[in-house]
Amino acid sequence: MRSSRWVGATAILLVLGCADRGGRPARRYPPIASTPPTLQPTSSAVAPATVPLDLPVASPTTVSFKLGPAIEFRAGAALKPVPIAKQTAIHALSPDAKSWVIDGPNNTALLVSPGLPQPVSQSVWVPSARFSDDGTQVLIWSMSGLAVIEVATGKFLARRDGAICGARFSGPREIVFHEESKEADARFWRWAPGAPQPTALGAARKAETCQAAADGSLWLVESYAERSVIDGRTGGARVIAPPDRGGSLSPGGNRVCTGDDRGLSCLRQPDQRTERVWDKPTSDFIVFDNSGSHAMISYADGADGVRDAFALVSFEAQTVEPLRGVKGTSGSMFALTTGAKLLTIGSGSGLWVYDIERRQKRFAAHRPLYGNHVFPHHPRRVVAGTDEPMDLFLVDVP
Repeated sequence: MRSSRWVGATAILLVLGCADRGGRPARRYPPIASTPPTLQPTSSAVAPATVPLDLPVASPTTVSFKLGPAIEFRAGAALKPVPIAKQTAIHALSPDAKSWVIDGPNNTALLVSPGLPQPVSQSVWVPSARFSDDGTQVLIWSMSGLAVIEVATGKFLARRDGAICGARFSGPREIVFHEESKEADARFWRWAPGAPQPTALGAARKAETCQAAADGSLWLVESYAERSVIDGRTGGARVIAPPDRGGSLSPGGNRVCTGDDRGLSCLRQPDQRTERVWDKPTSDFIVFDNSGSHAMISYADGADGVRDAFALVSFEAQTVEPLRGVKGTSGSMFALTTGAKLLTIGSGSGLWVYDIERRQKRFAAHRPLYGNHVFPHHPRRVVAGTDEPMDLFLVDVP
């Protein structure tokens, strides 16, 4: 775990699901469809490992951001959450908000869709999931493997065992994914579902955490040994910094941002220009919106250098605007909707919604939360999961 000299940083968690914990009441689930036969390749094609990373060398040019006016919030009317599911956790929502990937029993994830007679089950361990842009396919991956499922039919289009660090759709009917391993044997792969086997790109490496652009075009892969940027088209890699520097990759894949005692700086891709965003000690937990045009940061603001404060970064305007009155506690879950319309904060006391567009602070739920989710196609919609009992509800912010 990385740390900086200021200790009071709020732990910012982006939770897309939650492993089951002891002491919960038994969950109720609908019947589970039997898994159809799927293709499991016995071998994989390997591309040459010497493909260079198609990025220019670092530029000495530095771009400095400006301090903008503080954003103040006035009290707004309470929001009314709408219950949508009981005793489960959500991992992904389709673009039309009609299909879901949720927790199932016995370490499974369930695809639930109106066109399916019953949910489709995929065995997982700590799952993640993403729908394709057109909503016709869903990609589910975890420490136990990955699967691509056709939403309309529930048919498995591709399936692979093994620990997966990250996965993305990279084009029509194509995925890219990176294996996870503490040994230097993790590979980066491209797979067109329906093809008999995936193709390995680039060299093997250690990979313990992975971040990826939404379209899989750029990856940030870290281990205790190094931190590398990987070109999602070729698999070529470049080591960009020691692993103790931390870093967050924007969803657009166009910058890697790092917060530490010196402030917040970003390495822009592909021109490699440095953006000097902020000069106050900043947490290395950086919350981007889904487009990557904005980010919420937590920084030390006070005479003792440890009091937490928050600010909104606009990468297009190259400004930083302090957020006045925004509060989070240790363990709070932060999310920023597309275009920075809403900032949501979930904690043990409930869900707060900061309407940045309308400058309002609104309360949505009193029940303790375990998850707080926003989705690319719904800039003013929040899906939150409550704890004890573990239920889901929807909040639309008019």
